[in-house]
Amino acid sequence: MDGSGANQLPGPRLACLLALVGAVVSGAAPLFGVVTPSTPPAYPSGVLLVVLGSLPASVAALFLRANRPTAARAVLLATAAVFAADLIGSLQLLVEPGLLSRPELLVRDGLRPLHPAAGSWLLLSGHAVVVLAGALALLTPTGEPPHGERGANGGRQPLLVLVLCFAASGACGALLPAFRSLDPFVVSHGLWTAPAPVFLGKLLLAVVIPVVAGFAISSADPEVGRGGLLGLATGLAVTTVPVLPAVLLDPELLIGWGLGFGLVALLGLAVLSVPAGRTGGQAESTPSEVSLPAHTGLSVLTGALAALGGALAVVACLVPQLRTPERVIGFGDNHDLLPLLLAGLVQLVLGLPLLRPGVLAPRAVLGTAWAVVPLAAAADLDTVLRFAGGTRLELAATGVWLTVAAVVLTCCAAVCNAVAGATERDEVDLSEISPDRSLLPPTVLTGLLVVAAFGFPVFRTADYDAPGLFTGFGIASWGLLTALLVVLGALALVPVSRGGRAAAMLLGCALVLAFRASLAPLAAPAGSEGFTPGLGLWSALGAVVAAVATAVLAARRDG
Repeated sequence: MDGSGANQLPGPRLACLLALVGAVVSGAAPLFGVVTPSTPPAYPSGVLLVVLGSLPASVAALFLRANRPTAARAVLLATAAVFAADLIGSLQLLVEPGLLSRPELLVRDGLRPLHPAAGSWLLLSGHAVVVLAGALALLTPTGEPPHGERGANGGRQPLLVLVLCFAASGACGALLPAFRSLDPFVVSHGLWTAPAPVFLGKLLLAVVIPVVAGFAISSADPEVGRGGLLGLATGLAVTTVPVLPAVLLDPELLIGWGLGFGLVALLGLAVLSVPAGRTGGQAESTPSEVSLPAHTGLSVLTGALAALGGALAVVACLVPQLRTPERVIGFGDNHDLLPLLLAGLVQLVLGLPLLRPGVLAPRAVLGTAWAVVPLAAAADLDTVLRFAGGTRLELAATGVWLTVAAVVLTCCAAVCNAVAGATERDEVDLSEISPDRSLLPPTVLTGLLVVAAFGFPVFRTADYDAPGLFTGFGIASWGLLTALLVVLGALALVPVSRGGRAAAMLLGCALVLAFRASLAPLAAPAGSEGFTPGLGLWSALGAVVAAVATAVLAARRDG
Protein backbone atom coordinates (compact mmCIF):
# COMPACT_ATOMS: atom_id res chain seq x y z
CA MET A 1 0.00 0.00 0.00
CA ASP A 2 1.43 3.38 -0.94
CA GLY A 3 1.09 6.74 0.73
CA SER A 4 -1.81 7.75 -1.51
CA GLY A 5 -4.17 5.90 0.79
CA ALA A 6 -4.20 8.77 3.23
CA ASN A 7 -5.49 11.10 0.55
CA GLN A 8 -8.50 8.85 0.12
CA LEU A 9 -9.61 9.30 3.72
CA PRO A 10 -11.31 12.71 3.92
CA GLY A 11 -13.01 11.79 7.21
CA PRO A 12 -9.84 11.47 9.32
CA ARG A 13 -8.29 14.48 7.61
CA LEU A 14 -11.37 16.56 8.39
CA ALA A 15 -11.35 15.29 11.97
CA CYS A 16 -7.70 16.37 12.35
CA LEU A 17 -8.55 19.79 10.97
CA LEU A 18 -11.48 20.16 13.37
CA ALA A 19 -9.32 19.13 16.33
CA LEU A 20 -6.71 21.72 15.33
CA VAL A 21 -9.32 24.47 14.96
CA GLY A 22 -10.85 23.57 18.33
CA ALA A 23 -7.44 23.68 20.01
CA VAL A 24 -6.64 27.10 18.56
CA VAL A 25 -10.04 28.48 19.55
CA SER A 26 -9.73 27.14 23.11
CA GLY A 27 -6.16 28.35 23.48
CA ALA A 28 -7.13 31.85 22.42
CA ALA A 29 -9.60 32.17 25.31
CA PRO A 30 -7.20 33.96 27.73
CA LEU A 31 -6.32 36.49 25.02
CA PHE A 32 -9.94 37.68 24.92
CA GLY A 33 -10.52 37.38 28.67
CA VAL A 34 -12.63 34.62 30.18
CA VAL A 35 -14.43 36.81 32.74
CA THR A 36 -15.61 40.33 33.26
CA PRO A 37 -14.47 42.48 35.03
CA SER A 38 -11.14 41.55 33.49
CA THR A 39 -9.11 39.16 35.66
CA PRO A 40 -5.82 38.11 34.06
CA PRO A 41 -4.30 34.63 34.42
CA ALA A 42 -1.21 33.88 36.48
CA TYR A 43 0.96 34.24 33.36
CA PRO A 44 0.46 34.89 29.60
CA SER A 45 -0.88 31.40 28.88
CA GLY A 46 -2.46 31.81 25.45
CA VAL A 47 0.53 30.65 23.38
CA LEU A 48 1.18 27.64 25.62
CA LEU A 49 -2.48 26.61 25.52
CA VAL A 50 -2.54 26.81 21.71
CA VAL A 51 0.67 24.79 21.37
CA LEU A 52 -0.40 22.09 23.83
CA GLY A 53 -3.90 21.91 22.37
CA SER A 54 -2.45 21.48 18.87
CA LEU A 55 -0.33 18.48 19.89
CA PRO A 56 -3.06 15.81 19.51
CA ALA A 57 -4.12 17.06 16.07
CA SER A 58 -0.48 17.31 15.00
CA VAL A 59 0.26 13.76 16.14
CA ALA A 60 -2.84 12.47 14.33
CA ALA A 61 -1.83 14.37 11.18
CA LEU A 62 1.64 12.80 11.29
CA PHE A 63 0.08 9.35 11.55
CA LEU A 64 -2.15 10.12 8.57
CA ARG A 65 0.83 11.35 6.57
CA ALA A 66 2.57 8.04 7.34
CA ASN A 67 -0.55 6.20 6.09
CA ARG A 68 -1.52 4.97 9.55
CA PRO A 69 -5.17 6.05 9.81
CA THR A 70 -5.99 3.62 12.62
CA ALA A 71 -3.41 5.23 14.90
CA ALA A 72 -4.64 8.71 13.93
CA ARG A 73 -8.20 7.72 14.74
CA ALA A 74 -7.14 6.37 18.15
CA VAL A 75 -5.35 9.65 18.93
CA LEU A 76 -8.46 11.70 18.14
CA LEU A 77 -10.78 9.41 20.10
CA ALA A 78 -8.60 9.46 23.23
CA THR A 79 -8.19 13.22 23.01
CA ALA A 80 -11.92 13.75 22.57
CA ALA A 81 -12.62 11.70 25.71
CA VAL A 82 -10.25 13.89 27.78
CA PHE A 83 -11.65 17.11 26.30
CA ALA A 84 -15.23 15.97 27.00
CA ALA A 85 -14.42 15.63 30.71
CA ASP A 86 -12.64 19.00 30.71
CA LEU A 87 -15.59 20.57 28.91
CA ILE A 88 -17.95 19.50 31.70
CA GLY A 89 -15.64 20.95 34.34
CA SER A 90 -15.22 24.19 32.38
CA LEU A 91 -18.98 24.76 32.45
CA GLN A 92 -18.28 26.28 35.87
CA LEU A 93 -17.31 29.42 33.91
CA LEU A 94 -20.98 29.91 33.08
CA VAL A 95 -22.17 29.33 36.67
CA GLU A 96 -19.67 31.03 38.97
CA PRO A 97 -16.27 31.70 37.34
CA GLY A 98 -14.67 32.73 40.63
CA LEU A 99 -14.92 29.16 41.92
CA LEU A 100 -12.96 27.72 38.98
CA SER A 101 -9.52 26.50 40.04
CA ARG A 102 -7.70 27.28 36.76
CA PRO A 103 -4.83 29.78 37.26
CA GLU A 104 -3.91 29.56 33.58
CA LEU A 105 -7.29 31.17 32.83
CA LEU A 106 -7.82 33.57 35.73
CA VAL A 107 -6.46 34.44 39.16
CA ARG A 108 -9.11 36.11 41.27
CA ASP A 109 -7.90 39.20 43.13
CA GLY A 110 -10.99 40.18 45.14
CA LEU A 111 -14.54 39.32 46.13
CA ARG A 112 -16.24 41.23 43.33
CA PRO A 113 -18.62 39.03 41.34
CA LEU A 114 -17.29 37.68 38.04
CA HIS A 115 -19.27 36.95 34.91
CA PRO A 116 -18.39 34.92 31.80
CA ALA A 117 -16.87 36.88 28.93
CA ALA A 118 -16.04 36.07 25.30
CA GLY A 119 -13.09 33.91 26.28
CA SER A 120 -15.34 31.53 28.21
CA TRP A 121 -17.45 30.88 25.14
CA LEU A 122 -14.33 30.41 23.02
CA LEU A 123 -12.97 27.87 25.48
CA LEU A 124 -16.20 25.87 25.64
CA SER A 125 -16.85 25.99 21.90
CA GLY A 126 -13.27 24.94 21.15
CA HIS A 127 -13.57 21.95 23.46
CA ALA A 128 -16.88 21.04 21.83
CA VAL A 129 -15.24 21.11 18.39
CA VAL A 130 -12.50 18.73 19.58
CA VAL A 131 -15.17 16.36 20.92
CA LEU A 132 -16.96 16.64 17.56
CA ALA A 133 -13.70 15.73 15.82
CA GLY A 134 -13.51 12.59 17.94
CA ALA A 135 -17.09 11.68 17.05
CA LEU A 136 -16.29 12.16 13.35
CA ALA A 137 -13.22 9.93 13.70
CA LEU A 138 -15.34 7.28 15.44
CA LEU A 139 -17.89 7.26 12.63
CA THR A 140 -15.26 7.14 9.87
CA PRO A 141 -14.03 3.66 8.89
CA THR A 142 -10.28 3.43 8.44
CA GLY A 143 -9.91 -0.08 7.06
CA GLU A 144 -7.18 -2.52 8.05
CA PRO A 145 -3.85 -1.34 9.48
CA PRO A 146 -0.89 -1.04 7.09
CA HIS A 147 0.56 -4.24 5.65
CA GLY A 148 -2.39 -6.20 7.06
CA GLU A 149 -0.66 -6.69 10.39
CA ARG A 150 -2.42 -7.17 13.67
CA GLY A 151 -0.71 -7.56 16.99
CA ALA A 152 -1.21 -10.20 19.61
CA ASN A 153 -2.20 -9.66 23.17
CA GLY A 154 -0.18 -12.63 24.30
CA GLY A 155 2.85 -11.71 26.36
CA ARG A 156 1.67 -8.13 26.92
CA GLN A 157 0.82 -8.52 30.59
CA PRO A 158 3.90 -6.58 31.89
CA LEU A 159 3.14 -3.70 29.52
CA LEU A 160 -0.53 -3.84 30.49
CA VAL A 161 0.32 -3.59 34.18
CA LEU A 162 2.66 -0.63 33.59
CA VAL A 163 0.06 1.21 31.54
CA LEU A 164 -2.58 0.67 34.20
CA CYS A 165 -0.23 1.90 36.92
CA PHE A 166 0.39 5.15 35.07
CA ALA A 167 -3.33 5.39 34.27
CA ALA A 168 -4.08 5.03 37.98
CA SER A 169 -1.62 7.85 38.61
CA GLY A 170 -3.52 9.98 36.12
CA ALA A 171 -6.83 9.16 37.78
CA CYS A 172 -5.43 10.19 41.16
CA GLY A 173 -4.13 13.38 39.58
CA ALA A 174 -7.61 14.18 38.27
CA LEU A 175 -9.11 13.79 41.74
CA LEU A 176 -6.48 15.60 43.80
CA PRO A 177 -5.89 19.39 43.83
CA ALA A 178 -3.34 20.44 41.20
CA PHE A 179 -1.99 23.22 43.44
CA ARG A 180 -2.27 24.73 46.90
CA SER A 181 -3.11 28.38 47.30
CA LEU A 182 -1.86 30.81 49.94
CA ASP A 183 -4.01 33.55 48.36
CA PRO A 184 -7.39 33.77 50.13
CA PHE A 185 -9.08 34.83 46.87
CA VAL A 186 -7.74 31.94 44.75
CA VAL A 187 -9.58 28.65 45.31
CA SER A 188 -7.88 25.29 45.13
CA HIS A 189 -10.09 22.26 45.49
CA GLY A 190 -10.03 18.54 45.02
CA LEU A 191 -13.02 16.35 44.31
CA TRP A 192 -15.04 16.80 47.49
CA THR A 193 -14.73 20.57 47.74
CA ALA A 194 -15.39 21.22 44.04
CA PRO A 195 -18.63 22.76 42.75
CA ALA A 196 -20.97 20.47 40.80
CA PRO A 197 -19.63 20.95 37.21
CA VAL A 198 -16.02 20.64 38.34
CA PHE A 199 -16.91 17.62 40.49
CA LEU A 200 -18.50 15.84 37.52
CA GLY A 201 -15.63 16.77 35.21
CA LYS A 202 -12.99 15.49 37.63
CA LEU A 203 -14.88 12.28 38.26
CA LEU A 204 -15.41 11.65 34.54
CA LEU A 205 -11.73 12.30 33.79
CA ALA A 206 -10.72 9.90 36.56
CA VAL A 207 -12.81 7.20 34.87
CA VAL A 208 -11.80 8.12 31.31
CA ILE A 209 -8.04 7.82 31.89
CA PRO A 210 -7.84 4.13 32.96
CA VAL A 211 -10.65 3.04 30.62
CA VAL A 212 -9.08 4.64 27.53
CA ALA A 213 -5.61 3.42 28.49
CA GLY A 214 -6.91 -0.08 29.12
CA PHE A 215 -8.84 -0.28 25.86
CA ALA A 216 -5.83 1.00 23.93
CA ILE A 217 -3.28 -1.42 25.37
CA SER A 218 -5.65 -4.41 25.25
CA SER A 219 -6.46 -3.90 21.57
CA ALA A 220 -5.26 -6.57 19.16
CA ASP A 221 -4.11 -3.79 16.82
CA PRO A 222 -0.80 -2.18 17.91
CA GLU A 223 -1.72 0.96 16.00
CA VAL A 224 -4.65 1.46 18.38
CA GLY A 225 -2.34 0.92 21.34
CA ARG A 226 0.22 3.47 20.23
CA GLY A 227 -2.30 6.03 19.02
CA GLY A 228 -4.58 5.67 22.03
CA LEU A 229 -1.77 6.13 24.55
CA LEU A 230 -0.31 9.08 22.65
CA GLY A 231 -3.73 10.69 22.37
CA LEU A 232 -4.32 10.21 26.08
CA ALA A 233 -0.87 11.60 26.96
CA THR A 234 -1.25 14.69 24.75
CA GLY A 235 -4.78 15.25 26.01
CA LEU A 236 -3.56 15.10 29.61
CA ALA A 237 -0.81 17.57 28.70
CA VAL A 238 -3.50 20.09 27.77
CA THR A 239 -5.22 19.74 31.16
CA THR A 240 -2.11 19.34 33.35
CA VAL A 241 0.92 21.20 32.03
CA PRO A 242 -0.59 24.76 31.98
CA VAL A 243 -0.79 24.73 35.78
CA LEU A 244 2.96 24.15 36.13
CA PRO A 245 4.11 27.65 35.02
CA ALA A 246 1.49 29.17 37.32
CA VAL A 247 2.88 27.46 40.43
CA LEU A 248 6.45 28.25 39.36
CA LEU A 249 5.82 31.95 38.69
CA ASP A 250 3.30 32.83 41.39
CA PRO A 251 4.83 32.64 44.90
CA GLU A 252 1.39 32.23 46.47
CA LEU A 253 0.65 29.05 44.49
CA LEU A 254 2.33 25.80 45.54
CA ILE A 255 2.48 22.53 43.62
CA GLY A 256 -0.14 19.97 44.64
CA TRP A 257 -0.33 16.19 44.52
CA GLY A 258 -2.69 16.31 41.55
CA LEU A 259 -0.15 18.05 39.34
CA GLY A 260 2.59 15.62 40.33
CA PHE A 261 0.48 12.54 39.63
CA GLY A 262 -0.75 14.03 36.35
CA LEU A 263 2.75 14.80 35.05
CA VAL A 264 3.96 11.31 35.95
CA ALA A 265 0.97 9.78 34.14
CA LEU A 266 1.32 11.71 30.89
CA LEU A 267 5.08 11.09 30.68
CA GLY A 268 4.68 7.39 31.45
CA LEU A 269 1.87 6.88 28.93
CA ALA A 270 3.81 8.74 26.23
CA VAL A 271 6.89 6.56 26.78
CA LEU A 272 4.88 3.31 26.88
CA SER A 273 3.20 4.18 23.57
CA VAL A 274 6.48 3.20 21.86
CA PRO A 275 6.55 -0.47 22.95
CA ALA A 276 2.76 -0.64 22.62
CA GLY A 277 3.12 -0.03 18.88
CA ARG A 278 5.87 -2.59 18.35
CA THR A 279 3.96 -5.75 19.19
CA GLY A 280 2.63 -6.24 15.69
CA GLY A 281 6.00 -7.27 14.30
CA GLN A 282 6.45 -9.79 17.09
CA ALA A 283 3.16 -11.39 16.22
CA GLU A 284 4.36 -11.94 12.64
CA SER A 285 7.79 -13.23 13.62
CA THR A 286 6.57 -15.70 16.26
CA PRO A 287 3.61 -17.56 14.80
CA SER A 288 3.62 -20.02 17.71
CA GLU A 289 2.64 -17.26 20.12
CA VAL A 290 -0.98 -17.43 21.19
CA SER A 291 -3.03 -14.45 20.02
CA LEU A 292 -5.77 -13.65 22.49
CA PRO A 293 -9.25 -12.79 21.24
CA ALA A 294 -10.54 -9.32 22.03
CA HIS A 295 -12.85 -10.49 24.81
CA THR A 296 -9.99 -12.40 26.47
CA GLY A 297 -7.76 -9.34 26.44
CA LEU A 298 -10.57 -7.30 27.94
CA SER A 299 -10.99 -9.96 30.62
CA VAL A 300 -7.32 -9.62 31.54
CA LEU A 301 -7.81 -5.85 31.68
CA THR A 302 -10.88 -6.33 33.88
CA GLY A 303 -8.90 -8.51 36.26
CA ALA A 304 -6.02 -6.02 36.42
CA LEU A 305 -8.31 -3.08 37.17
CA ALA A 306 -10.32 -5.06 39.71
CA ALA A 307 -7.22 -6.38 41.46
CA LEU A 308 -5.66 -2.92 41.58
CA GLY A 309 -8.88 -1.42 42.93
CA GLY A 310 -9.14 -4.14 45.56
CA ALA A 311 -5.52 -3.66 46.57
CA LEU A 312 -6.03 0.09 46.97
CA ALA A 313 -9.11 -0.59 49.13
CA VAL A 314 -7.04 -2.85 51.38
CA VAL A 315 -4.22 -0.30 51.61
CA ALA A 316 -6.74 2.47 52.33
CA CYS A 317 -7.80 0.56 55.43
CA LEU A 318 -4.25 0.17 56.68
CA VAL A 319 -3.21 3.82 56.39
CA PRO A 320 -4.57 6.68 58.54
CA GLN A 321 -7.98 8.08 57.61
CA LEU A 322 -8.46 10.49 60.50
CA ARG A 323 -6.05 12.31 62.77
CA THR A 324 -5.89 14.61 65.75
CA PRO A 325 -3.08 16.99 66.66
CA GLU A 326 -1.71 14.25 68.92
CA ARG A 327 -2.09 11.06 66.83
CA VAL A 328 -3.50 9.41 63.72
CA ILE A 329 -6.47 7.06 63.66
CA GLY A 330 -6.33 4.04 61.40
CA PHE A 331 -7.61 0.48 61.21
CA GLY A 332 -6.86 -0.37 64.82
CA ASP A 333 -8.99 2.52 66.11
CA ASN A 334 -11.77 2.56 63.51
CA HIS A 335 -13.64 -0.71 63.19
CA ASP A 336 -15.82 0.83 60.46
CA LEU A 337 -12.92 0.11 58.08
CA LEU A 338 -13.41 -3.66 58.40
CA PRO A 339 -16.15 -3.84 55.69
CA LEU A 340 -13.91 -1.98 53.24
CA LEU A 341 -11.03 -4.33 54.03
CA LEU A 342 -13.23 -7.37 53.37
CA ALA A 343 -14.59 -5.81 50.16
CA GLY A 344 -11.07 -5.19 48.88
CA LEU A 345 -10.05 -8.77 49.65
CA VAL A 346 -13.15 -10.12 47.87
CA GLN A 347 -12.35 -8.12 44.76
CA LEU A 348 -8.71 -9.20 44.87
CA VAL A 349 -9.75 -12.87 45.02
CA LEU A 350 -12.06 -12.43 42.02
CA GLY A 351 -9.76 -10.18 40.00
CA LEU A 352 -6.38 -11.92 40.28
CA PRO A 353 -7.41 -15.16 38.48
CA LEU A 354 -8.51 -13.10 35.46
CA LEU A 355 -4.92 -11.94 34.94
CA ARG A 356 -4.20 -15.38 33.51
CA PRO A 357 -5.42 -15.43 29.88
CA GLY A 358 -8.16 -17.97 29.33
CA VAL A 359 -9.50 -17.91 32.90
CA LEU A 360 -12.96 -16.41 32.44
CA ALA A 361 -15.11 -18.09 35.09
CA PRO A 362 -14.75 -15.42 37.84
CA ARG A 363 -15.66 -12.62 35.42
CA ALA A 364 -19.40 -13.28 35.53
CA VAL A 365 -19.34 -13.29 39.35
CA LEU A 366 -17.23 -10.13 39.37
CA GLY A 367 -19.76 -8.52 37.02
CA THR A 368 -22.07 -8.16 40.03
CA ALA A 369 -19.80 -8.62 43.04
CA TRP A 370 -17.77 -5.47 42.25
CA ALA A 371 -20.57 -3.49 43.89
CA VAL A 372 -19.24 -4.45 47.35
CA VAL A 373 -16.37 -1.94 47.00
CA PRO A 374 -18.49 1.20 46.40
CA LEU A 375 -20.97 -0.12 48.97
CA ALA A 376 -18.29 -0.36 51.67
CA ALA A 377 -16.34 2.70 50.52
CA ALA A 378 -19.39 4.96 50.61
CA ALA A 379 -20.15 3.84 54.17
CA ASP A 380 -16.55 4.45 55.18
CA LEU A 381 -16.44 7.92 53.59
CA ASP A 382 -19.76 8.76 55.22
CA THR A 383 -18.34 7.93 58.64
CA VAL A 384 -15.00 9.64 58.06
CA LEU A 385 -16.46 12.87 56.68
CA ARG A 386 -19.14 12.98 59.39
CA PHE A 387 -16.54 12.72 62.15
CA ALA A 388 -14.24 15.21 60.45
CA GLY A 389 -17.05 17.74 60.15
CA GLY A 390 -18.44 17.47 63.67
CA THR A 391 -15.43 16.84 65.89
CA ARG A 392 -11.79 17.86 66.36
CA LEU A 393 -10.75 15.04 64.05
CA GLU A 394 -9.20 16.00 60.72
CA LEU A 395 -9.06 14.06 57.46
CA ALA A 396 -5.86 12.16 56.69
CA ALA A 397 -5.80 12.68 52.93
CA THR A 398 -3.92 9.47 52.08
CA GLY A 399 -6.56 7.02 53.25
CA VAL A 400 -9.47 9.05 51.92
CA TRP A 401 -8.01 9.45 48.44
CA LEU A 402 -6.93 5.81 48.25
CA THR A 403 -10.54 4.90 49.00
CA VAL A 404 -11.77 7.17 46.21
CA ALA A 405 -9.16 5.77 43.80
CA ALA A 406 -10.25 2.22 44.68
CA VAL A 407 -13.86 3.08 43.78
CA VAL A 408 -12.81 4.70 40.49
CA LEU A 409 -10.73 1.69 39.42
CA THR A 410 -13.51 -0.67 40.47
CA CYS A 411 -16.00 1.23 38.31
CA CYS A 412 -13.53 1.07 35.41
CA ALA A 413 -13.25 -2.69 35.91
CA ALA A 414 -17.04 -2.95 35.80
CA VAL A 415 -17.16 -1.07 32.49
CA CYS A 416 -14.46 -3.29 30.98
CA ASN A 417 -16.28 -6.36 32.28
CA ALA A 418 -19.49 -5.32 30.57
CA VAL A 419 -17.68 -4.63 27.28
CA ALA A 420 -15.85 -7.97 27.53
CA GLY A 421 -19.13 -9.81 28.01
CA ALA A 422 -20.74 -8.04 25.07
CA THR A 423 -17.70 -8.73 22.88
CA GLU A 424 -17.68 -12.41 23.82
CA ARG A 425 -21.34 -12.67 22.96
CA ASP A 426 -20.78 -11.05 19.55
CA GLU A 427 -17.57 -12.89 18.62
CA VAL A 428 -17.75 -16.31 20.30
CA ASP A 429 -21.18 -17.37 21.52
CA LEU A 430 -23.45 -16.68 18.54
CA SER A 431 -26.19 -19.19 19.39
CA GLU A 432 -29.72 -18.10 20.14
CA ILE A 433 -30.98 -18.09 23.72
CA SER A 434 -34.68 -18.28 24.51
CA PRO A 435 -35.96 -16.73 27.75
CA ASP A 436 -36.52 -19.22 30.56
CA ARG A 437 -39.94 -18.38 32.00
CA SER A 438 -39.47 -20.82 34.89
CA LEU A 439 -36.84 -18.46 36.33
CA LEU A 440 -39.13 -15.45 36.32
CA PRO A 441 -40.99 -16.11 39.64
CA PRO A 442 -37.89 -16.71 41.80
CA THR A 443 -36.07 -13.84 40.09
CA VAL A 444 -38.93 -11.42 40.77
CA LEU A 445 -39.14 -12.59 44.40
CA THR A 446 -35.39 -12.06 44.78
CA GLY A 447 -35.72 -8.58 43.28
CA LEU A 448 -38.42 -7.56 45.76
CA LEU A 449 -36.27 -8.74 48.67
CA VAL A 450 -33.29 -6.88 47.21
CA VAL A 451 -35.19 -3.59 47.14
CA ALA A 452 -36.11 -4.02 50.80
CA ALA A 453 -32.57 -5.12 51.71
CA PHE A 454 -31.00 -1.92 50.40
CA GLY A 455 -33.92 0.37 51.06
CA PHE A 456 -34.23 -0.16 54.80
CA PRO A 457 -31.58 -0.07 57.56
CA VAL A 458 -29.92 -3.32 58.58
CA PHE A 459 -29.81 -2.32 62.26
CA ARG A 460 -30.96 0.27 64.75
CA THR A 461 -29.59 1.42 68.07
CA ALA A 462 -30.91 3.72 70.76
CA ASP A 463 -29.27 6.76 69.16
CA TYR A 464 -28.34 5.67 65.62
CA ASP A 465 -30.07 4.23 62.55
CA ALA A 466 -27.99 2.61 59.83
CA PRO A 467 -28.35 4.51 56.53
CA GLY A 468 -30.81 3.34 53.92
CA LEU A 469 -32.41 4.58 50.73
CA PHE A 470 -35.78 5.40 52.27
CA THR A 471 -34.44 6.80 55.56
CA GLY A 472 -31.42 8.96 56.36
CA PHE A 473 -30.16 9.40 52.78
CA GLY A 474 -26.50 10.43 52.78
CA ILE A 475 -23.11 9.56 51.29
CA ALA A 476 -23.48 5.92 52.35
CA SER A 477 -26.83 5.80 50.56
CA TRP A 478 -25.09 6.37 47.22
CA GLY A 479 -23.24 3.10 47.77
CA LEU A 480 -26.53 1.40 48.57
CA LEU A 481 -28.10 2.83 45.43
CA THR A 482 -25.17 1.65 43.30
CA ALA A 483 -25.36 -1.87 44.70
CA LEU A 484 -29.15 -1.94 44.30
CA LEU A 485 -28.97 -0.95 40.62
CA VAL A 486 -26.18 -3.43 39.91
CA VAL A 487 -28.02 -6.34 41.53
CA LEU A 488 -31.35 -5.49 39.89
CA GLY A 489 -29.61 -5.15 36.52
CA ALA A 490 -28.06 -8.60 36.94
CA LEU A 491 -31.40 -10.10 37.96
CA ALA A 492 -33.01 -8.65 34.83
CA LEU A 493 -30.47 -10.55 32.69
CA VAL A 494 -30.89 -13.89 34.46
CA PRO A 495 -33.90 -15.24 32.49
CA VAL A 496 -32.25 -14.44 29.13
CA SER A 497 -28.76 -15.74 29.96
CA ARG A 498 -27.23 -19.17 29.63
CA GLY A 499 -27.53 -21.37 32.70
CA GLY A 500 -23.90 -21.16 33.78
CA ARG A 501 -23.67 -17.42 33.24
CA ALA A 502 -26.99 -16.83 35.01
CA ALA A 503 -25.87 -18.94 37.98
CA ALA A 504 -22.60 -17.00 38.21
CA MET A 505 -24.41 -13.66 38.15
CA LEU A 506 -26.79 -14.87 40.87
CA LEU A 507 -23.85 -15.98 43.01
CA GLY A 508 -22.41 -12.50 42.59
CA CYS A 509 -25.75 -11.07 43.70
CA ALA A 510 -25.77 -13.38 46.72
CA LEU A 511 -22.26 -12.20 47.60
CA VAL A 512 -23.32 -8.53 47.51
CA LEU A 513 -26.43 -9.28 49.58
CA ALA A 514 -24.43 -11.27 52.13
CA PHE A 515 -22.07 -8.34 52.38
CA ARG A 516 -25.04 -6.04 52.94
CA ALA A 517 -26.26 -8.28 55.75
CA SER A 518 -22.80 -8.40 57.32
CA LEU A 519 -22.89 -4.61 57.77
CA ALA A 520 -25.19 -5.11 60.76
CA PRO A 521 -22.56 -6.63 63.09
CA LEU A 522 -19.56 -4.99 61.37
CA ALA A 523 -20.75 -1.39 61.08
CA ALA A 524 -22.69 -1.06 64.33
CA PRO A 525 -21.09 1.59 66.58
CA ALA A 526 -18.94 0.07 69.29
CA GLY A 527 -20.57 0.06 72.71
CA SER A 528 -23.95 1.09 71.33
CA GLU A 529 -27.02 0.24 73.39
CA GLY A 530 -30.35 -1.05 72.22
CA PHE A 531 -29.03 -2.81 69.10
CA THR A 532 -31.88 -4.37 67.10
CA PRO A 533 -31.80 -5.93 63.64
CA GLY A 534 -33.56 -3.88 60.98
CA LEU A 535 -35.84 -4.88 58.13
CA GLY A 536 -32.91 -4.53 55.73
CA LEU A 537 -31.01 -7.33 57.50
CA TRP A 538 -33.84 -9.89 57.32
CA SER A 539 -34.57 -8.92 53.71
CA ALA A 540 -30.89 -9.30 52.77
CA LEU A 541 -30.70 -12.76 54.35
CA GLY A 542 -33.88 -13.81 52.57
CA ALA A 543 -32.53 -12.44 49.27
CA VAL A 544 -29.32 -14.46 49.72
CA VAL A 545 -31.33 -17.67 50.09
CA ALA A 546 -33.54 -16.79 47.12
CA ALA A 547 -30.55 -15.88 44.92
CA VAL A 548 -28.70 -19.13 45.72
CA ALA A 549 -31.83 -21.22 45.10
CA THR A 550 -32.40 -19.45 41.78
CA ALA A 551 -28.74 -20.05 40.86
CA VAL A 552 -29.23 -23.78 41.41
CA LEU A 553 -32.27 -23.75 39.13
CA ALA A 554 -30.38 -21.78 36.48
CA ALA A 555 -27.37 -24.13 36.60
CA ARG A 556 -29.63 -27.10 35.88
CA ARG A 557 -30.75 -25.39 32.67
CA ASP A 558 -27.50 -26.33 30.90
CA GLY A 559 -27.67 -29.82 32.24
